[in-house]
Amino acid sequence: MTALEVLDSAVKIGLGALIAGISTFLLSHRQHTRELEKARINREFEVLKQTAEQIELFTHVALKYWALIVEWGRYKRAQRSMPDARIDALDSCIAELFSSFKEMSNAEAKLLLLGYKPAQNKARTYGELITSLRREVHKDSTPLTEEQAQAWRTKILTVREDLFDELSSCYRKLSS
Repeated sequence: MTALEVLDSAVKIGLGALIAGISTFLLSHRQHTRELEKARINREFEVLKQTAEQIELFTHVALKYWALIVEWGRYKRAQRSMPDARIDALDSCIAELFSSFKEMSNAEAKLLLLGYKPAQNKARTYGELITSLRREVHKDSTPLTEEQAQAWRTKILTVREDLFDELSSCYRKLSS
């Protein structure tokens, strides 16, 4: 075997090893990037799920307030006293509603953090609607008629549905 043949074999082996090393590096880098992207998407899904849960907690309290204030109005229109236990439930719900705005604020912050400004705007609109309900309909206000009560409920559920449509759109964007 001549020195040229040895050099030729060494170059072939070296180039093969270099090509294999570069290929391995590129493939592992690409795999690492995919793993990071997958982890980011999973985190985003989880945050969106938590956001939806927070909004639903807020909705539960808001609809409970709506139901209790409508019940209060029915008693007042009938010129009857609402039972003390129900008045206590309403008072407790008012405090709970006030506290639940923290859930909406947290949900909005998460949506902003993820860059979902349209969803955050819809969450803000939803929160403002519930604020309007609380300001306009309370124990010192004129009781709602049945039609007004149903209109409020329909408005709440419509704005909620619009918000969840936007959240659903966010989910779909992540999975595509």
